[in-house]
Parts: sequence; structure tokens; C-alpha cells
Amino acid sequence: MFAPAGHTAEIISVLLVEDQPGDADLVTRTLGGRRGQFGVTWVETLAHALTLLAETRYDVVLLDLSLPDSQGFQTIGAVRRAAPTLPLIVLTGLSDNDMALAAVEAGVQDFLVKGEFEDAMIERAVRHAIARGQLEDRLRRSEARLKNILDLAHDAVVSVDAGQRIVLFNPAAERMFGYRTDEILGEPLSRLVPEPLRARHSAHFSEFLRNAVTAQVMADRPEVSGRRRDGTGFPVEISLSRSEGPEGPIFTAMIRDITGRKRTEAELVLLATTDPLTGIANRRHLLDCAERELARLRRSGAPFSLIMADVDHFKRINDTYGHAVGDEALMLLASAFRPVIRENDLAGRMGGEEFAILLPEAREDEAMAVAERVRHHVAGLRLPAMSGMSAAGAPGTGIRFTVSLGVAEGRRDDSRIEQPLARADQALYEAKAAGRNRVMRAGAARELVAPLAAP
Repeated sequence: MFAPAGHTAEIISVLLVEDQPGDADLVTRTLGGRRGQFGVTWVETLAHALTLLAETRYDVVLLDLSLPDSQGFQTIGAVRRAAPTLPLIVLTGLSDNDMALAAVEAGVQDFLVKGEFEDAMIERAVRHAIARGQLEDRLRRSEARLKNILDLAHDAVVSVDAGQRIVLFNPAAERMFGYRTDEILGEPLSRLVPEPLRARHSAHFSEFLRNAVTAQVMADRPEVSGRRRDGTGFPVEISLSRSEGPEGPIFTAMIRDITGRKRTEAELVLLATTDPLTGIANRRHLLDCAERELARLRRSGAPFSLIMADVDHFKRINDTYGHAVGDEALMLLASAFRPVIRENDLAGRMGGEEFAILLPEAREDEAMAVAERVRHHVAGLRLPAMSGMSAAGAPGTGIRFTVSLGVAEGRRDDSRIEQPLARADQALYEAKAAGRNRVMRAGAARELVAPLAAP
């Protein structure tokens, strides 16, 4: 609207709505005498003004609140409905500060009392109203863009005041938490936090309130969870920012539901740590856990033991019944570990028909007892043969198989986990050499547990 120096300014188009000719003449002469910078259109009624506003573009409206066809603040409302963003200056014969404030709150840019302003004041009020209107228009556009972003965002956006009362709740937050905006605004943020985490959340919030930090990414904070309206919890990732509002600080959280990501991560961990055939730990995972136990032993003296187990005469099962039945035998053996080993023990498949069991906090004697339970339990299992024949040829009785086991305890002077594994493997070899279906401890050259009859 305002031209740079050296350029001809555009004419400012003014719509004057005033039923008193004397007042209208004063305004027209004042603005018309400003070197052709203003073009004034004068009408006496609100109806005429509304017609022109529908047909013509104006830069500003000067509006009397006492017109033949409209009185008071309803006149402002009528003009605002016809031209929502057009700068508006009220002209009145009443010198009333409360009325002036109410008029500004109703949407006008300025307020002039007839008979109390100088000629230059009208021009200044017009230019200021236009400038303010442009700023307000930019603000409205900015707010509209922000609203569109918030409405379209896939992440929940929730703002709270310093008292942790919710003041903003976007559509994604509605979908995520199950609350409507109109029922959650003004409610405490704790409604979105699981009960066991509320005290910790409140402490984190208070710390953030005290700090001068304006933004914080909390994706790495453990056990960050949200609570849906139905009470169910779900994992979330949160970024928090702080801004200053007219009534104090405002805290805005961008919240992402990471349930799907957590599920995918769990599946990837499962794939990376699990033997695909048997469903128990794979070699790499068991060795990683064993390495941690060895480090703990060397650091604090906490004991651990290892059991190596191998299916007896596994090649005979494969050759007689086929590899599919051999795989069934391995799966049956893997499932047989859990009922007889301790809760914190870890069974894993090392490869082929060879298995291992890691026993944290277990001395060799305890590991021997666990190994014997495994041996005895497996000796009582039966695997239905696909051919309907048992290993001994009896129809329908199923396949019986046994395992040999070697036990070794970790030592503080072990530098690598391969050392106790090698001792357990050597004990397993001695159990095989001594007739199978038995348990041997590392370094023993004799049978320690009387075996069941070999198949």
C-alpha cells in the first residue's frame, strides 16, 4: 500500500459511513487535502455501505455507530460479516474509554471521538489501521497455516500451561488418545500418562519448568508411555518445547506412537537371537550372554556354569526316518529344556544336534543336578515316527532318543568364553565315550550318574 521513496503512492480508498453531513465534510476535506493520497466515498446508511462493500474494494472503513438504520456495536458486527479482514475505524460522539476498549475487542483497529481529533490524527489513524490490519491478516494466515499443519500432522501435538493443564490438542492427538478436543482441554496432562509413571512424569516436567532449556528430545528416555482413554498404555516418543505466552510459559509436546516400531524392533531382535528351527536362543545370542556372565565373574566373582548337550545317535534317526523326523527330534528336545531348567537359565542351539545351557549364579554341582534333570526328562520323551515305526521296529510306539551332557563351571582366570565351553564340550565327549545317555563334569574320567538303559 505504501510506495518506496521516489515512487508514486497508490491512492488509499476510504469508505466513510456517516449520517451527519458536517462530520462527513470534515473527514472528506481533511483526507482529500492530503495531496491526492486518499479517495473518499461517503454514504449515510449501513445498507448502502454493505452494498458497496459487496461490489467494491476498499482499504479502510470509517464507521459511525449511530446511523439511521443501525445503532451501536451491531453496526460493527454487520460490517465485519461483510468484510472480515478490512481495517475498521469507529467514529463516535461519545468520549468513553470503556466503549473504545470494547470496540477494539469487537474487531476494530482504532477509535476516534468526533470533535477531539486534529486533521493529522485522521490520516495517522487511517494509516495505522491499514498497517495493523495487514499485520493481523498475516497473523491470521500464519495461524491458518499452523492449524492446517496441526490438523494434517500424523504426530499428536499437545500443549499445556505451567499448571500442566491441556490448552491445545490436535486431531492426531484425538485419534491417538481417544479423547475429543472439547472434553480434554483444561484437563490435567496426567490423564494421558499411565498411573505408575505419573509421579516420574511430574518430576521431569517440574525439572524442565525450572531449566532455561527451550527444547528437549526425550526419545531416549526409558519407559516413555502414553495412556489412551480406555486405560491401555502404549510406547511413545516425545519432543518437548517451551515458549512464552501472554499468561506464562506454554509447553508443547510432539508425541509419536511407536507401537509399530517397537513391534518391528522386537521381531528383529527375535530373528537375530533365535534359532529358526527350534525357537530357542541361537549360538550367537547364547555366546553373547555367556560373555557377559564371564565378565561378571571376573568383576565380582558371581559364578556361572555351562552345559553342553548332544542328541545320541542322531545320524541314525536321520538315516532311518529322514531329516524331517530329525528336525522334529531337535524341536522336541528344545521344548523339553524349559520345564526342567531354572527360570534364569538360557538354552540355545549351537548347531546341528548340539545344544548348550547357560546357568548364571550356578556352581558346577548345581549345574550337574540341572543336567541330570534334562537327561532324565529327555529319556522319557517319545517322538511319533512318520512311518509309524519306533526305533526298535515296534509299530506305533514312537521314537525314543537320549542325550549326553557335559558340565563346566566358569573360572576367574578364563579370558574367553571359549575356554569353559571347551571344557564342557570335552566333558560331553567323555560322556559319549563312556556309553552315552549320561552326564559328565569337566576333567572327570568316570561316569558320575548311573545311566538308563541305552536304547
